[in-house]
Amino acid sequence: MVVVQQDRRPFVASAPGKVIMFGEHAVVYGKSAIAGSVDMRAYALVVPHSGHAVRLVLPDIGVDIAFDGRRLPRVQPGALAHPGDVEALLAEGIDVPDGPGRMAALVFVYLYGSLVADTGAQGFSICVRSLLPVGAGLGSSAAYSVALSAALLQLTGQLHGDGASEGDRRLINGWAFQGEQVAHGTPSGIDNSVATYGGFLEYTKGRDPAPLQSTRALRVVITNTNVPKSTKALVAGVRALRDAHPAIVDSILDAIHSVSTTAAELFQAPDADDSDAEQRLHDIVRVNHGLLMALGVSHPSLERVRDIAARYRMASKLTGAGGGGCALTLVPSGAPKSATAEVAAAMAADGFECYDTVVGGAGVSITYAVGAESIEAWIGKQSSDPVAVFAALPAATIASLAPSQ
Repeated sequence: MVVVQQDRRPFVASAPGKVIMFGEHAVVYGKSAIAGSVDMRAYALVVPHSGHAVRLVLPDIGVDIAFDGRRLPRVQPGALAHPGDVEALLAEGIDVPDGPGRMAALVFVYLYGSLVADTGAQGFSICVRSLLPVGAGLGSSAAYSVALSAALLQLTGQLHGDGASEGDRRLINGWAFQGEQVAHGTPSGIDNSVATYGGFLEYTKGRDPAPLQSTRALRVVITNTNVPKSTKALVAGVRALRDAHPAIVDSILDAIHSVSTTAAELFQAPDADDSDAEQRLHDIVRVNHGLLMALGVSHPSLERVRDIAARYRMASKLTGAGGGGCALTLVPSGAPKSATAEVAAAMAADGFECYDTVVGGAGVSITYAVGAESIEAWIGKQSSDPVAVFAALPAATIASLAPSQ
């Protein structure tokens, strides 16, 4: 048994979601994609306590499980053929519920077994709140895995800079990727990388994601059309089109790659004129969407979003697989807050949900205090049960725990 030194103070680990800025579908064929972190996060409150009881609370999806931490065996290297086989570790007395929260609970069990079990760590409660919509292509699963990984690594003293150092982030990202393997089988790794490092990343299949050294955070409106989509079917449709017209489709994929590389250059050009760079960015948003539409992955709802945004002189594109799902609208840097409110109201009139947010902000974060007040004092003012308080806090209050941009 490796005995760890535990910090007994409550803390919050948080991680952002992600949005694909450029390169959807082309990335499947070895082209580049650009992704950025969104200022919508998952927050994990950790409350250490005496004894060996471990409790996971996910109030947004109705999960509340507890078990004796000594009953879960250590996940040794090579013990499982794949992290997704974690159910084989479930011992009697560890009851993971069926339903929408089962996979989230299994991710926790895997990470606990890998990072905490058999370390001599005492018990704790962890409550995760997410301000990210589930299933909208905004990386809610990866934000959860990164926040959990950071929380458990910090709890057991395996981080050395509260998650801020390069070594800490590499460790968090590696474990979060394994959590994503539990949830998704064969993830690309881009979602957890964005959630860990924040900012913008360039991703090419088969290579490590490359952070783009940009200080350019972008105001955006993300619109959820609430139209369900099948990523698998959309990817298959593009493949069928390419099989039928390889020269034409390959030229479209090459053009999308050029859009992504142009965006990467814009994000990393500190001497570029801001207004010129912004106009070029808006131009390539429109071009990227047009290319994706040519691949057949748009949808009438996405075109409606673009029509509404165009009335306010804003550029929009689908983000993710298309066929419904979400669209991303760039907000001009000089636009007043009222402009985004007007766009959101117009979108809502068509039954869409809008999120006024920022792309390119902070990655994983660990905090023990809110201003001059400890998390324990801040969260426990109303009750002796911090988990119950945290589980009931309004979203706006939870969001106040986000790191500054």
